[in-house]
Amino acid sequence: IKNFLTKFGLYIISLFCIPDENICNLPYDEGINNDGAFRIYLYYNRDSDKCLPFKYYGNGGNGNRFLSEKDCMRNCSVNAQIFYPVPDSEACHFKKVSGECFSQYLRYYYDSVHMKCKKFLWSGCVGNGNRFMDYNTCNATCSGIHGELALIVGVVLGITGAIILIVVIVVIVKK
Repeated sequence: IKNFLTKFGLYIISLFCIPDENICNLPYDEGINNDGAFRIYLYYNRDSDKCLPFKYYGNGGNGNRFLSEKDCMRNCSVNAQIFYPVPDSEACHFKKVSGECFSQYLRYYYDSVHMKCKKFLWSGCVGNGNRFMDYNTCNATCSGIHGELALIVGVVLGITGAIILIVVIVVIVKK
């Protein structure tokens, strides 16, 4: 009986404690509507490889429910690194994406040409990691991204200038 209880206990634990690895394949589930109140969550749509919004009523549902597109994509999409790279600062070079839905939320993106964070309206779904809730988060994530590139460009230009100078001196001395 001890062996049976051990196996039964492990079975019960596996039902409630081990996450379902296929949550991303589940259809979205709005849950149970008790009072009409809901929040907008995102679910992963395998066919489109996108995270799309849906109403969640707060009770029931399944694990294919995420608060942010970044979490949804990183948990479900094989293409997550393309849209939400690690580290987050890699996305600062991405172009602004306004999205594909019909809402308008004020967000910030990093404009790498002008090297500063700017406002834009995001539609509420589909985008990339170059989207921030506020200016300070955008600035903290992206403000130093050009430092490393500037150093590399400076070194290359310095070496190129030195080579040109040496060639000119050699040509003048030989004449």
